[in-house]
Amino acid sequence: MIRTTFITRLLKAGVIALSIIAVSPVTSFAQNTEAPKKEISDKASEALTKLQPLTDEKKWDEALNLINTTLVGVTPVSYDTMVLNQIKVQVLLTQEKYPEAIPPMEIAIRLGSTYDFMEKKQFLEFNQILSQLYFQEANEIKGTSPADKRQRGDYLSKAYQAIQVYLRENENPTEDSLSYAATMIYTQATMDDDQTDLKLLNEARTIAEKGILLSLKPRETFYVLILAALQQDEKNVEASEILELLVAQKPTNKQYWQQLQATYLALANDATEGSREALEWNFRTIHTIDRAQKLGILDEPRDYFNRVGILMNIQQFDQAIKYLREGIEIGKIEDTQKNWEYLATSYQQVNKEFEAIDALSTAAKKFPTEGEIDFRIANLYYVLDKLEDAYKSGTTALKKGNLNNRPAVLMFVAYMGYELKNFEEALPLAEEAKNLGAERAEGLVTAIQNSIEERKIALEADI
Repeated sequence: MIRTTFITRLLKAGVIALSIIAVSPVTSFAQNTEAPKKEISDKASEALTKLQPLTDEKKWDEALNLINTTLVGVTPVSYDTMVLNQIKVQVLLTQEKYPEAIPPMEIAIRLGSTYDFMEKKQFLEFNQILSQLYFQEANEIKGTSPADKRQRGDYLSKAYQAIQVYLRENENPTEDSLSYAATMIYTQATMDDDQTDLKLLNEARTIAEKGILLSLKPRETFYVLILAALQQDEKNVEASEILELLVAQKPTNKQYWQQLQATYLALANDATEGSREALEWNFRTIHTIDRAQKLGILDEPRDYFNRVGILMNIQQFDQAIKYLREGIEIGKIEDTQKNWEYLATSYQQVNKEFEAIDALSTAAKKFPTEGEIDFRIANLYYVLDKLEDAYKSGTTALKKGNLNNRPAVLMFVAYMGYELKNFEEALPLAEEAKNLGAERAEGLVTAIQNSIEERKIALEADI
């Protein structure tokens, strides 16, 4: 809100405040030989004498009536008109009637610049205030109709024109003025949801960068504006550098840490998979999460899981195991079947099959109706050449059900039974797999039947 930042300060200083509309301000200060005299008429002077006690007593409506009545009787193009409009602006701003303050402000600026009634410093300050008034009016328009958009764009255009006068002719702009100018121009650059004005965007960024140079401890606003401009322009590398500055200045700001993590992650995803560049951005993402968590930030389950996911993607499975197991134990990573399976997969990647089995066994106890977990255990036992255990776990998987591919599990268990010579148990499993259309099931059925027949013949021969 403008009042708390500029209007109050300027009114206390006895200066006309605020501005948000534009009238193509005149910038020439050449002497005009036919200009009206820079002096107050007797009529205006008399009115000002009556006006003083009204303003002292804060009788603002009476003061406005007196000003308006006096303006009717003075020459429109005169020093009287400029001074009376200046006072009118002050009164209106004091009453927080910002839209009504715009027309008299325009008149004061036009007369002041055209006829050299104003000092250059005052003229520039008034343009700055007028720009702010235009900007405020633009922000008051909440509608989305074409007419509303045109009106808002018109106000922003006028705000831009007025602040350009201030910036172009002011050799020593203040931090406040540069902060406002950068904000206003950024707003104008991004007002169209479909297309950002990159020229204005870069202009806003340049002004903010100039503002940084005015102080040993630049205000946060400048960095935020530069960051916003870089993000709009999809310059993520430069944006990450600004975010690093912001988290250093404001280490407790959760939003900056979130943006930094997201920026590094985006850079990693944009880099060629498996490249050195991708590896660097992924490590930076992880380091960002680690730094933030020491401050109690980025400690949501998704942050913990993001780190694990990145570590798995870059094949740092030992670290993935550490954070995944720790996260599940302390409740920072969801205790789900899928996450236990991720843990088992990570153990497998570092050739720790028994630890993988332990992880899956824990999951099987937590999710006792999910046969798919036991099937994964069976496969691990098979890799370890522990066929008895593989057969047992596979049988358990079939009893529990909830399998992704029951025919495949039937074939696996039937084959384990065949290898272990449990032919009578294996045959119905193989036959079910055959009926379900499992590939190579017919051959397995035949092999099991042949083995049963051979065993029968052998037994009869022994007898």
